[in-house]
This record gives sequence, structure tokens and C-alpha cells, in this order.
Amino acid sequence: MNKSLTIGLTGILVCISGIGFYGTLAHKLEYIPEDQLRHQRKIKRIPEDMTFAGEMVHFKSPDAYLKYYRELKLNTQSNSSTRLLFRNVRIWLPEITRIVEAYGLHDDFKYLAVAESNLSNSVSPKGAAGFWQLTEPTALELGLIVNEEVDERYHPFRATKAACRFFKKSYKVFGNWTSVAASYNRGVGGLQRAFNNQSVNSYYDLALNDETSRYLFRVLAMKDLLNHPAKYGITVLRKQRPKMKLVRVDSSITNLDKFARLHKTDLVTLKEFNPWILGNKLTVSDKKMNFEVIIPLEATRIALKPQVDTNKLLIPDKDVDKLSNIMNGASIGEFEPDAFKNSY
Repeated sequence: MNKSLTIGLTGILVCISGIGFYGTLAHKLEYIPEDQLRHQRKIKRIPEDMTFAGEMVHFKSPDAYLKYYRELKLNTQSNSSTRLLFRNVRIWLPEITRIVEAYGLHDDFKYLAVAESNLSNSVSPKGAAGFWQLTEPTALELGLIVNEEVDERYHPFRATKAACRFFKKSYKVFGNWTSVAASYNRGVGGLQRAFNNQSVNSYYDLALNDETSRYLFRVLAMKDLLNHPAKYGITVLRKQRPKMKLVRVDSSITNLDKFARLHKTDLVTLKEFNPWILGNKLTVSDKKMNFEVIIPLEATRIALKPQVDTNKLLIPDKDVDKLSNIMNGASIGEFEPDAFKNSY
């Protein structure tokens, strides 16, 4: 009897303690700026003066704060996906950075490609493809070639140029880079309608669908992860990027295997660096048409272990003009952005 009474009293005490804890927790979930600032300093993960493309990032509600924290939690875990991300970043992001800067854009825009696809050639349920997740109509509108032989949405550099053209056009509409980034997810027309319908001037004051309202926070989470991997307990080994060159093709190639061997590689490796090539030939149908084929300079495949990084610049900056005047066989520079010199 005494034992049953003791168990009953213990259960009552546990219930009372649980109710008290819930009340305390509910209070803590309220948006209290002072508590949030103490929380930020404690975990040392959320930057206090966060910017995107030189513009301040604002947290105007507890929902905004929680969305950013959620993106940090989802995208900064040390797992196979994160390791693959850093591998892709090491190979492709330096040249993407060069293109973004050549178009006169802030280099924060490179993180949109990372947020879109982790720099993998994935395809969304809506048919958006490549690093920049372009749909076919948008790709064609931005000047990319999509047909049965090639799909330039998968070209890491030409798709980047297309995205840069989008950003510059969008800036003429919105006049600020934060809205430009949001429009890449929502569409220029969709974001314009949201601004007009809600009569606000700032992206941070808009009530948007869940995906678009989280989009910028996902970009910022990727930015912080790639610049400060140690903050999230991730160790990234410093390795060399595969050396590459661009060959401009302005006449048809009927045998890609022969073309690959001519450039001291093989068809499998050629297609690994050029997933935009769908078939085994390239047809140039008019004088204005050309392709840029990425050729690995070493007879190794991307997955093989690279050597120690030499940081060698194969093309001086003065010889690079928006990557649009690369001569036949000119080498892509072994370019490493300052922001990543200690990160990968």
C-alpha cells in the first residue's frame, strides 16, 4: 500500500514539474530580442551583423529568426551530403566566382547556386535542372541551348552566365540585391505582384510562401557554412582542383570519342566534366553558334584523389574578359577566392 502511494505521489510531482517546465518553455519561445542575442552569443553560430551582397539582413519576427536557424540546422550537419558539397565547391565554385565577379555582381550570388543544388546536376520535380536549377523555358529565354544533343543548363559556366544575366535584369526592376535573390526563387513577376499587393518596400516585410520566405536564409546558411566550416565541427582537407581548359567549338563534331582522344582524355572523362553533352556529337548549325567544352588537363577523373594545392594561376586576371573571349585551348585559371583560402 505504501509503495503504491509513493508511486502515485511521484507521478503527481512529475506532472506538476512538467507543467511548470512547459510554462517556462512557452515563455522562452516568445520573441524577446535580449534573449535571442544571448542565445546567439552562446552558440556562436548566428552572425550578428549579417549581410547579403552588401545589404543588411533583418530579422523582424521570431518566425524569421527560426527559419534561419532551421536552415542552419538542415544544411550544416556533418554527413556524406556535406562532404559531397565541399568536393563540388572545391571543383566548381572558384570559376563560378570568377564569372559572377566578371559580370560586376557581388560574389554572394555564387551561394545561390550552392543553395539551389549543392552544385550537383539534380533535376527538380518541376523540371528545373543543373547547378542553377533552370527550367527549360527560362534557360531558352536567357540564351542557353537546350535540344536533343545538348542541354546547357548542365554547363557549369554557361548556366552561371545565364543566371548572371537574370540577376542584372532583375536589379533593373527591384533596385536592391536582396529582392533580386528572392526573385530568382519566386520569379520577377511573382515577387512584383507580392510587393504591389502588400504595399511594402522591403523583402523582409513581405508575407511570402514558405519556400521563398526561407530562400534567402538558406543562401546565408550556405555562405556561413562554406566560409566557416570549423564553426560547425566540419574539417575540410585542402586539396587541389582538377586543372581544366576551355575549348571553343565553332564547327560540328561528329565523333566525340575522337575529339576526346585528340585532347588527351577519354569520352567518359569528357562527359564527366561536360554533363551538358547528351549525345556523342555536337552540331553547330549557324555561324553565331558555338560551344565551350571543358577539357581536363590531367588524365584523371574528378573522383580521384587530387594532389597538394599549388594555388597556381594559369590565366592572369588581365587576360580574362568575362570569360567570353577565351581563345581555343586557353586554360581556365586555377583561381581560388580569398574567402575560401582557409576553408577547402
